[in-house]
Amino acid sequence: MSPQQSTTAPVVKRLLLITSRVLLTIIICLIAWLLLKAGLPPSVAQNLKDRELEYKIPTHVPIKIKIRKEKETAIKDATNDKWLSDFEMEVTNTSNKPIYFLELWIILPEIVAENGAVVGMPLRFGRMAFIQHDTLPLPDDVPIRPNESYTFKIPEKDQRGWYAHKAKGYATEPKKLQILFVQLSFGDGTGYNRTDATPYTPHAS
Repeated sequence: MSPQQSTTAPVVKRLLLITSRVLLTIIICLIAWLLLKAGLPPSVAQNLKDRELEYKIPTHVPIKIKIRKEKETAIKDATNDKWLSDFEMEVTNTSNKPIYFLELWIILPEIVAENGAVVGMPLRFGRMAFIQHDTLPLPDDVPIRPNESYTFKIPEKDQRGWYAHKAKGYATEPKKLQILFVQLSFGDGTGYNRTDATPYTPHAS
């Protein structure tokens, strides 16, 4: 073997080794990118785009809440800017009395309005007159009966308000939604009020 061959051979081997390592690194990065794109594994990729949903309902309030199964993926996808129209939340009456009024709020804790207040949207069932604790039902008032459910959607006027808020540059897509309890009336002078669901105070006879 000539001196030139003995000098060139180690250099070629070193270059081949470096090239193979670079190619291996590129392949690993490509596989990782494809897994993220495909949403796998869930513990890594899925959490990067999930919108957190938190229920702040006192445990003694007799309702059961869940996002409708067919809407859950769309609402939890933090890249979905149409989540307001996708939002459908099912509330089931778990008490033994009809519910004539129920008010919840969707709170966006990360989003602050021009006046410094946290942005939220109301979800209401029933006549507003029931915010007065002694309001009694009328024949036209249809309640959520025991074991029955009602599906809340975000009112269109609130959807328009949100998109206008975003258009002014005051908001980005929220990464967290909170469902806050406000009031529940059974239409018989009993119910719960405020975020801590304090029972109505009985009227003095």
